[in-house]
Amino acid sequence: MIVCLCANVSERELVATITAGATTVKEVGRKCGAGTGCGACKPFIRECLSRCRAAALVETASAPAVATVASEPAAV
Repeated sequence: MIVCLCANVSERELVATITAGATTVKEVGRKCGAGTGCGACKPFIRECLSRCRAAALVETASAPAVATVASEPAAV
């Protein structure tokens, strides 16, 4: 689905831009052009930023903990 008609940006491209590190509407605009024309898509960009942040938090919270092993000398 096209979310920004002015820059011809799809929802897939928008999500990829956010996943690649864009964290604000301005950063999205600099990276893919969405939101730099008429501005009608800015509310959708904000919503997408929020959804991606929430998904990243859930993903981080559900990631298995990495066990660390202390390097102690073996008892002989």
